[in-house]
Amino acid sequence: MKKYLFFIILILSQMAQAMDLKATVNDVPISNLDVKNWVRLLKFQQPQKYEGMSDKELQKAALTAAIESAVKKQTTNAVGLKATQNDIAQARAHLEAQNGLAAGALPEVLRQNNVPASVLNAQIESDLLWIQYVQKNAPPVSVSELAVNKRYQSMKDALKKQGIEGSSISLWEMAQGLFPENVNVSTTLESKSCDAFLEHIKIGPYPQSAQRGWTDPLQMPIELREILKDVAVGETLGPLRTPDGLLVMMKCNVRTQQVLPSKEDLKLQMEMEQMEVVSRRLLAEAMRRAIIERKD
Repeated sequence: MKKYLFFIILILSQMAQAMDLKATVNDVPISNLDVKNWVRLLKFQQPQKYEGMSDKELQKAALTAAIESAVKKQTTNAVGLKATQNDIAQARAHLEAQNGLAAGALPEVLRQNNVPASVLNAQIESDLLWIQYVQKNAPPVSVSELAVNKRYQSMKDALKKQGIEGSSISLWEMAQGLFPENVNVSTTLESKSCDAFLEHIKIGPYPQSAQRGWTDPLQMPIELREILKDVAVGETLGPLRTPDGLLVMMKCNVRTQQVLPSKEDLKLQMEMEQMEVVSRRLLAEAMRRAIIERKD
C-alpha cells in the first residue's frame, strides 16, 4: 500500500509542477517541469558553461531556451515548415557520431544523466525547422576573396607571434616517469613500447610518476625541445637528475595538427558566421512578434 501511495504522491507532484506556469508563448504554456527539464538538458550539453551557475541563473537560462524553442517552432509551423521523425532520428544519429557514441546509445546516455528524451527531441525539431526558416528568409550570403585573404593573413600573423610558422604544428605524445637514484636506468628499459615503459614505472617505487599525453613542443622549455626533436619514436631521453629522482622521457608518437584552415574552409566558416547573424536577427524579430508572458 505504501508503495502505491508513493507513486500517487510522485504523480501528483509532477502534475503540480506541470501546472505551475513559468511563461506562455502565444498562449502555449511553459511549466515549471518544462524549465527543470531544460536545465538538465543545458547542463548535459554544456557542463562547463552551466555547472558553475547559480540555481537562479540556471532557471533563467533554461526558461529563455524553452521560450526561444517555442517561438522557433510556432514561427516555422505558421509558414508550413515541417520536420519529420526521420529528420529528427538522423539528427540524433549525427549527435551520437559527433560525440563518439555507438549507434542507438543516446537514449541510455540521456537516462543516465536524467535528461528526458522528449526535451532533446523538442530542441532538435525546433532547430531543424529554424534552419529551414533561415535558409528561406536569409538574403544571399557572399564573402569576398579579399575578406577571406584578410582574415587568413590575420590568423597567420597571430600564429607567427606564438612562434608557429605554416598551417600546421607537430604534436608529440610523451611518456615519462621517475626512477630511484640507485637504479641503472639503461638496463631497465629493454622495450621501445610506451605501454611497457609505463608499466615498468607503475610497479616501481614511484608509480604516481607514470604519465602519458600529447604536448605541443612549442610550450616546452627551448633546451628540452631542442634535445627531444632528434629523439625517435620509441626512444628515451634521460635519465635527467631532478630533486625527486631520475626522470626518463619516451617519445611515443608524433602527429600533425592543422592550426590554420584552408582558404576554402575559412570562406565556409565566414559564410556560416553571416548566417548566424541573420539567424539571430530573424529570431529577435520573431520574439518581438510573439506574445510572451513570463510568470516569474
